[in-house]
Amino acid sequence: MTLAAAGVLGLLAGILFGWLWLRIVPWAVHRRFFSAMSALIRELVRVEEARAFLRLYRTLLGLVARYVGRNLGGTVVASLPLLVLLLAASRVIERGELAFFASFIAAMMVVFLWPARRAS
Repeated sequence: MTLAAAGVLGLLAGILFGWLWLRIVPWAVHRRFFSAMSALIRELVRVEEARAFLRLYRTLLGLVARYVGRNLGGTVVASLPLLVLLLAASRVIERGELAFFASFIAAMMVVFLWPARRAS
């Protein structure tokens, strides 16, 4: 029973983590970041003037800092319910640790890879 309970808790935790993280860092954020970054890097490679290079480099650093900050924020916020669950059900999870983490990862990946609804 404890192994099954740990697995179910892992499923719930993985779904909740993935759902929260995707609310804070939706896939559109990644698309915008990588398209803007690739355009900036193409410009950086072509630029010949030092002042223009530094301006583009500063823009790139700001873009990367915002992207990393948003991802870290999403991870922290999505981890808070997981932390509460781990503290509240530590005895159940301790006995079925492998089942918990395996089902957590599986559920989280399903949420991340589930096709998003497209706005019409």
